[in-house]
Amino acid sequence: MSSFSRRSVIALGLSAAMLGAATFGAAAQSAYPNRPITLVVPLQAGTASDLVARVVAQNFTARTGKSMVIENITGGGGGIGAGRVARAEPDGYTLGTFNNGVHTILPFTGMKLGFDPFTDFVPVTLLARFPSVLIVNTALPVKNVGDLIALAKKEPGKLNYASVGVGSPQHLAMEQLKADAGFEMTHVPYRGGAAATQAISTGEVNAFWIATSVALPFIQANTVRAIAVGDRERTKTLPDVPTVSESGVKGYEYMPTLALFAPKGTPADVVAYLSREITASLKDPEVIKRLDDAGLVARFSTGAELQSSLQSEAKKLGPLVKKLNIGGN
Repeated sequence: MSSFSRRSVIALGLSAAMLGAATFGAAAQSAYPNRPITLVVPLQAGTASDLVARVVAQNFTARTGKSMVIENITGGGGGIGAGRVARAEPDGYTLGTFNNGVHTILPFTGMKLGFDPFTDFVPVTLLARFPSVLIVNTALPVKNVGDLIALAKKEPGKLNYASVGVGSPQHLAMEQLKADAGFEMTHVPYRGGAAATQAISTGEVNAFWIATSVALPFIQANTVRAIAVGDRERTKTLPDVPTVSESGVKGYEYMPTLALFAPKGTPADVVAYLSREITASLKDPEVIKRLDDAGLVARFSTGAELQSSLQSEAKKLGPLVKKLNIGGN
């Protein structure tokens, strides 16, 4: 065989090998997901975030036949769980469901996060909005926000309020209300919304901003009292409960959101798959109804829309977080 022929055979062999490798790689990628996807919820089980994640994961699994499981990692106002996602292999098998506080509050608290929420995650889609309600212990002599403010001013330093951690959305929501209305209450952080709501029902703390979905069973059992909702309009879940703005603190609004993120470097086609399939779940009438029944609102978006919205919110909330010295920033 001539040297030319030998070179041709070798070249053809290399080309075939490269083609085979490319085909194998494409096949492996197109098979995504071929093992369980872990959805990290940086809050405890029983929270509104956990509920949304489980409803979406169950629908995704049933509809696609691909497994999606929940991993709850608590602490740091969501920062510890978010850090777990930031450090994960960017292969689409570890994702995070974060409330808006991870991007709009935590970076301004002075906490050592170990990640940048705007550069270390790929935004996939919005998941839900959380109509929220301000609840108080039933023994507290207040029927509305005006009563709470008056009592706090009358007995400064006596009342306290719960949150799910320093720098959490609930923490900022009450600090903003305090600043807007000019009263004082002491902050008492808990490890989760269910624990904080239980503390309200026993009188361990006086007030708490919490997702309506978590508060509803306690409200219906009359173990806590709802005195205001955080949206600019009343929620159909609690139609008789006024907004904070209606109650005299004009312009006040507190409406948390939950969204899906992947680690930085996750392949674009994997992100596109997740966006497409999770959006399909959020459009499913069963998912919409399950969330609606729990007092939550299903929402979806593009990654770009999500990123832009969070950046705008961070510009507004960041200075407030620093001004209030949340977390000792």
